[in-house]
Amino acid sequence: MSEPAVMPDAGAVRSLLNGLLDKPVAVTREAKPVLPGRDVHVVGSYVDDEGGLRAVVFCDQVLGTVLGAALALVPKPRVEEALASGAVPDDLAENTREVLNVGASMFNGGTAHLKLQGTWVVPEPVAEDVVAFLREPCVRTDLRIDVPGYGEGVLALLLR
Repeated sequence: MSEPAVMPDAGAVRSLLNGLLDKPVAVTREAKPVLPGRDVHVVGSYVDDEGGLRAVVFCDQVLGTVLGAALALVPKPRVEEALASGAVPDDLAENTREVLNVGASMFNGGTAHLKLQGTWVVPEPVAEDVVAFLREPCVRTDLRIDVPGYGEGVLALLLR
């Protein structure tokens, strides 16, 4: 049986992003969740030491872009251009993947150890195991993340 993982709260997400981005990131609960197939632009999946899929994260287009831009200190005009495109550009998506990789630590409390298995950025097709994961009950938290100077978007955390 897999060890229990921890659902990160807003404080844990804020702490991780503040340290990673070196900015006072604001994180609050979000009432309107991002929806697969519509709002979701970046997906990350996390597995335990036995290879079992245990967590999935979603980012909307704004957050997927903003996280990548803030990590690389991309100038505001480039961020605005990327947001206007309606998609997460490849260069910023790569940086966002790194944020999600470091984000695995948020789930690792107690005896569980999760690591990033894969990431997908629209229009890449999401792996079948992730699609199957979404069809089963899980614990979910939606958060609004505001990165000063870059913008705000929504992050969904799903854990089983």
